[in-house]
Amino acid sequence: MTNEPSKPKVVFDTKLFIKLFAKEEGWETVQKILSKIEDNEIEATISVVTLTEIYLKYLHEKRPDLAKTRTEELRYAIYLKKLEIDEETAVKAGEFKGKYNIPIADAFIAAAAYFEESTIISDDPDFKRIPEIKALTEKEFISHTPR
Repeated sequence: MTNEPSKPKVVFDTKLFIKLFAKEEGWETVQKILSKIEDNEIEATISVVTLTEIYLKYLHEKRPDLAKTRTEELRYAIYLKKLEIDEETAVKAGEFKGKYNIPIADAFIAAAAYFEESTIISDDPDFKRIPEIKALTEKEFISHTPR
């Protein structure tokens, strides 16, 4: 048995992919984190709710082609484990929604992180209001991980 430190476990919030796809401010930091994931330095997951949010975002922009493309990119990203919604996750999401009055999609993502014992990476302040989980912005996360 080795004493290797375990890899950080993270759940990506949807907003990170929106930043990355649109090359909005901070997208380079998201890309750095993805590189660490691809290099097997970080264990990364997304909630299946992220697929819904991405698809919906581009549909609202009247871009069904991009909705399908972006969703497929995430579905088939082998370095991102997809977290399904089971009964436990659904109930925990309801608890988080009720206790902290956050959007339901964020509640599902937070519940997934809770059960995975993972850190959520997001600049959405809603996640920081949930003491049962750990949430860091992408800049906070990258500054806390070894280079």
